[in-house]
Amino acid sequence: MTEKEFENIYRTYFAMMCTIANTIVKDRETATDIAQQVFVNFWSRKDEIIIQSNIKSYLHRSTINTALNHLEKQAHIQLSNDMSAYSESTSVEGHGTYLEGEVEQAIVKAISTLPPKCQEVFSLSRYQGMSNQEIADTLNISIKSVEKHITKALKDLRELLRPYLNYSIIFFAIEVGLSLVWLSLT
Repeated sequence: MTEKEFENIYRTYFAMMCTIANTIVKDRETATDIAQQVFVNFWSRKDEIIIQSNIKSYLHRSTINTALNHLEKQAHIQLSNDMSAYSESTSVEGHGTYLEGEVEQAIVKAISTLPPKCQEVFSLSRYQGMSNQEIADTLNISIKSVEKHITKALKDLRELLRPYLNYSIIFFAIEVGLSLVWLSLT
């Protein structure tokens, strides 16, 4: 791919990619950064990438994946910050450390065991607060598929996190912003 071809692709699809990313991250500046990141990755791997469909589909999917990865990193950072703050403010020695280590690992591990599409739908629903229709539109799938993925995610997470579902953990989860996940599991 020549620089001229790349520039043409950039001019053609950049606005679309910003719109897609903004739908997911709900911040124009971050969306622009995500679209630029997709293009930087695309250019740096131009000799390795084999596009099996068309370039528009490839860039659409890459933008969604990059935006979701951004949200996942942000959620993890926020969770770590919230858990640190909770740990520092707790009066029970060792209680914060237990919660920070055990619960965070259990949540991350449980979510990571979900199938990729199920993780994607669950993240958009629970971490971004997107409606089923918004998720369906963003991922180009039916609302029934969205509902199926969310139902499966909640069922699997409920089972995997059952040992952690007690009053102190639920209280902690609500306090540090995990209420969307925990309340839907109980």
